[in-house]
Amino acid sequence: MFLSGKGLVMLIYIGTVIAFLLLLLLYHYLPRRIFALFCLMLALSSAIVFYCWPRTQEQQPAMTAEEKYALVEQQQIFSAWYADYQKDIDALDRNWRRYHQILETFKEGQSDIQTTHLLLAQLDNDSQILLDRITAHTPPIPLNGACYDLLTEVVKKTVAYADAQHRTIALTKAAADPAALHTTDPAEQSRLLQSVMIRESPVGLFTADEITQIRDTLSIPKDNEPAP
Repeated sequence: MFLSGKGLVMLIYIGTVIAFLLLLLLYHYLPRRIFALFCLMLALSSAIVFYCWPRTQEQQPAMTAEEKYALVEQQQIFSAWYADYQKDIDALDRNWRRYHQILETFKEGQSDIQTTHLLLAQLDNDSQILLDRITAHTPPIPLNGACYDLLTEVVKKTVAYADAQHRTIALTKAAADPAALHTTDPAEQSRLLQSVMIRESPVGLFTADEITQIRDTLSIPKDNEPAP
């Protein structure tokens, strides 16, 4: 038999009064130190019971068919955008590997400064095209507000990284221009290009937190997933 709300309140009230009377009796008959220790142990025990007592979790209401359809639609919108975004990330990675390979080849004496400058000029052009494409790859408008804001932050970080990468390549290309170099020593020229790379290279691109939040937001709760 379950108690009503008023009955439960009355029971707690009576229990509190009884506990208070017991404390008065103990205070009267027990030594002060023992009484203080007893009160401390009682307080600690009450705190442990309070924090360890199992709490009933409110069950989330089941999603309606319309809500599931809308969520699946949002998932498809994000997935299509993210597939293209991943291609841009792969292109950034390829450009960066090309950049390091060009400098390494020149450092090892496998190419001259004229060839290195030509390869950097080609890479600079490809990097500019990629930067323009990434800048234009804005979040899809139909995406819901929270996910749209997170994706906007992803785009902002990616554009900043792509711009820094392009700037590094462009500055290295300018430094490798044979007409601008003040030395004909390949070792000195290589050290100059390496110094530009070290000074201008961008920090890593970190968007995992935003992408994870978007996926969590767009995931269908397990309680609402169809049984296998």
